[in-house]
Amino acid sequence: MNAARSRVAWIPPLLVGAAAAASAEMALGLLLYVRADLVGTLTLVLCVQTGALAFGLWMAPRDSAPPWPGVRRAWFLLALAYVGGAVLAASWEALGGLASTWATRGFGLAMLTALPLYASGLLLGAPGLAEGGSGVGPAALLGATLGFAVVGVAGARLDLAASAYVACMTAVSAAALLQSSLLGARERRWREWAEHGSACAPGVLGPEPPAGPTDPGLARGLGPPSSGAPPSGALR
Repeated sequence: MNAARSRVAWIPPLLVGAAAAASAEMALGLLLYVRADLVGTLTLVLCVQTGALAFGLWMAPRDSAPPWPGVRRAWFLLALAYVGGAVLAASWEALGGLASTWATRGFGLAMLTALPLYASGLLLGAPGLAEGGSGVGPAALLGATLGFAVVGVAGARLDLAASAYVACMTAVSAAALLQSSLLGARERRWREWAEHGSACAPGVLGPEPPAGPTDPGLARGLGPPSSGAPPSGALR
């Protein structure tokens, strides 16, 4: 029974995600009066974006012990993705918008949105990213809301595209430096705890082990007195 439940446990979140995406795309079409011939293009871009993010979450590094090499590689890949996006956005006019062939359009789609979202999924799905076990979902969605608001206020114009990617790269670099300091502190705590004979560090790989016995008699291995029997020292 448990095996059957685990095989279908992925279906509820899949259906919830499908319903949310369908309603969001339909709302965009209705509220923005998108023409029918543009819905296909919008669908393709949204599918690539969400698919890249989902694939990144699925491929996220699962290493939960120091020095978290997968998390550090994911930070590097994300910064590199925004560098590529900034270069491509800056040379957009010179390249003719990459609209000459389907191959160039696919390259632009991959560099501008698929690779950054894939690298973002790698980071957001990594256990080493969360501090204190609170999870990263709420903070990441709040940051996404802020990003949408900034682009909405500034405008998604061509002359601002390169600046937007440079700003994203700067934000990611600052976040990587902050996360590096946090991971360094957690690694030091983990190693200090491991040196005291524990297999897992508190707050990193598991809960702290129970405290040792405080009673001197228990510490000497005498054990607790059995019910109804006097302590060993009471017979003398």
